[in-house]
Amino acid sequence: MAGWSLVPTLPDRVTMKGGKKIMKNLTKKTMWSKKAGSNQCSGTRTHRLPVFILVLILLLQAPTMASENEGDTKDLIRAAMVYNFCKFVDWPKDHQPDRLVLGVMGGDFSTPDFSSIEGKSVKDLPLEVRNVSSRTELAECNLVFISEIPVPKMLDTFAESRNESILTISEIEDFCVQGGIIQMVPRRGKMRFFINRQAADEAGLTLSSQLLKMARIVEGN
Repeated sequence: MAGWSLVPTLPDRVTMKGGKKIMKNLTKKTMWSKKAGSNQCSGTRTHRLPVFILVLILLLQAPTMASENEGDTKDLIRAAMVYNFCKFVDWPKDHQPDRLVLGVMGGDFSTPDFSSIEGKSVKDLPLEVRNVSSRTELAECNLVFISEIPVPKMLDTFAESRNESILTISEIEDFCVQGGIIQMVPRRGKMRFFINRQAADEAGLTLSSQLLKMARIVEGN
């Protein structure tokens, strides 16, 4: 399909230390079984889907598994999902970046690690990761992952992000309902995600129909 990368988009660290075990478990837990002599997998023609979409589906179906270092595993899966989200988003023409800046906003003890995707390329743009704590720093970002912050500060962040066409992502409960764009939701041992489509529209962001099909659409403030 024109314009879509056919290269799996997991960060390199997923295929390095601990990565083989992660991908092995992801594959084991996926409920696809290829029929003999057929290109169909449980009724789905996988050859019609770009590989990076299949990778994202694997991540969504994967259990939040334990490993020698569970925190590292969660960081890798979280980072891989955020990295893939970027491929489904188009920023408005007046906010076309020459690089993608991922801001990470949160407390000192709860800030997730996105170093596995630092410097990777998304749509031929380098991805830069920064910790942000002020409006000035936020305004320089194209997307922001929000960790544990007070609700008033989070609402202020939403208002600022709409003005600057910033994609907001978090795992905070009711994130989309309160005005965030993408909420990652661990549920029943698997990772799901919600999307507030209205918030994306207000920020001037265009989300791919492929991404919307995989998400639960929610209404928010």
